[in-house]
This record gives sequence, structure tokens and C-alpha cells, in this order.
Amino acid sequence: MNEQTPLFDFLTLLKKKNDLFYQERAEMRTDFLLRGICEKEVDGLLNDPSLFPTSWLPETLCWDFLLEAGNRLPELLHEAVGYFDCDMPLQFDIVEAEKIIKSL
Repeated sequence: MNEQTPLFDFLTLLKKKNDLFYQERAEMRTDFLLRGICEKEVDGLLNDPSLFPTSWLPETLCWDFLLEAGNRLPELLHEAVGYFDCDMPLQFDIVEAEKIIKSL
């Protein structure tokens, strides 16, 4: 997909946010485990949005969830627009969105 559209730019931003979130989450997990916190407790701690003030993403906006969204994709994209408080059209080309999501 060579032509960049507002939808492409938005989904690229969301993918970068997802990657940052999971990178910070992995680093924090390693740090907690090295401090001797048990895995079960670490998993619970990592569900706390306050630990990720700039990178937190709700589960429904994480990339893997979007890849498997199926007919819920329009709903989740609208949720993402609201979450990021950005100026995007209310109507998405869902076929284009699916292609972009699979390509990123």
C-alpha cells in the first residue's frame, strides 16, 4: 500500500503505540521478575494502566485483537479514534482498514 491515507497514517500510529506498549510491558515484566516478584503477581501488576502513563492501550485496541476483530473492526476503529481523540471521519473503508492492518 504505497499511497498514504489518513486511515493508513492513523493505523500506523496505532501500530507504533501498540509496539511501544508491548516493549515497555516486556521490560517491566523482566524488571519485576528480577526483583523476585512471582509471575502471577507480575501478570496482575501489568494490567494496571497507571504503570504505563504514555503507552497504555486497552486490550481491544491492541494489534493482535484488531487482527482478529472480524465484523467488530468498525466498532474498534471508532473506539480507537475516541481513545486517541483525533480528527478522523466517522466512516471507514473497512476493506482498506483490514488490508492496512494485515500489512503492518
